[in-house]
Amino acid sequence: MWDIAFKNVMRNKTRTFLTVLGILIGIGAIVGLGSIAEGINEAVQSGLQLTAGKIIVTEKGSGFFGFTGELTDEDVEVIKEIGGIKEILPVLSYAENLQLMKGAECYAIGIEPEKIEYFVGESIGMDDGRKLEEGDADVAIIGKDTADKYNLGVGDTWTIKDRDFEIVGVIEKTNTPDIDSSIVVSLQDLQNLLDTDSFQIIYVIPNDVKDTEKIAEEIEDSSDRLDAVTTKEFARQASQLVEKIRFFTVGIGAVAAVVGGLGVMNTMIMAVMERRREIGVMKAIGATNTMILKQILTESGVISLVGGVGGVVLGIAVSIIIGKFAGGTIQAVVTPWLVFEGLGFALLLGLLGGYYPARKASKLDPVEALRYE
Repeated sequence: MWDIAFKNVMRNKTRTFLTVLGILIGIGAIVGLGSIAEGINEAVQSGLQLTAGKIIVTEKGSGFFGFTGELTDEDVEVIKEIGGIKEILPVLSYAENLQLMKGAECYAIGIEPEKIEYFVGESIGMDDGRKLEEGDADVAIIGKDTADKYNLGVGDTWTIKDRDFEIVGVIEKTNTPDIDSSIVVSLQDLQNLLDTDSFQIIYVIPNDVKDTEKIAEEIEDSSDRLDAVTTKEFARQASQLVEKIRFFTVGIGAVAAVVGGLGVMNTMIMAVMERRREIGVMKAIGATNTMILKQILTESGVISLVGGVGGVVLGIAVSIIIGKFAGGTIQAVVTPWLVFEGLGFALLLGLLGGYYPARKASKLDPVEALRYE
């Protein structure tokens, strides 16, 4: 039945191609945007690992995780006046036009060298070389993934804005993408490169984790320009953000795929009209209504599955490209469930789109069909 179905759908190659293309674009959107959403979710989860036990301070109105914020040393001084704080860690990040030796993009982080343990974790060591130290200038340490991906190590050079940085250490694998895929330099060096005296985030480490909510409230009370959230609150906000992104991306893909499904219906209606006489002959020689129904549904299934497979491949390719444009800060994550979801949705669209014309074909009166010219 499948080989006959394939031959039938290839009778009008142009029409079949356009129908497959409609399904392909829709499923490609679902898989591509869905994999980016999964990547964002993983990036957020890694951020939660990074912020465990910390209070995240950002500028009010600077968006999720303070990417557009501008905090200053004055804000640090305000926070210092609050009791129960073990350490304050300003962080500046940069992910635009970073060029490594081989033209690759990466994620740069600027922190105060003597506080590196509070950023990567006190239990994290070095795979090679040393950590940043107080007074360091024009040197960098890199994450394990960055080192492996671009074959970089101690003694190599990283260049940003025509300024060379010597790599003095490789951080051991942390399973936190924000660290594993990063290049870390001193806060002062990155500020000089970007011609700024600000930073986006301040991590506050309390003496006792039980006091995090209390300290966060005191930080917000101390300044009208500061937002302070605990890891628990950050996790809640992150979950809401990811769900919104998933809903948006799946919605776009679903609309595109439904349009493709309507294309399947239109194609199969036209095919049934063109083959009325053929269907009449089949029924005259003994084909039952069920056999005709199955045949037309199989043909629509072939079209949708071909489009679905092509859409999965397209979606994976597009998501990888988008991930590269993001400078490695977000990686596409294509899960088996996402692939099955794409293929399953494609098949469902094909069956739904093909059911009406298939049922119409199965109900044809063979005598009337044989009269059709």
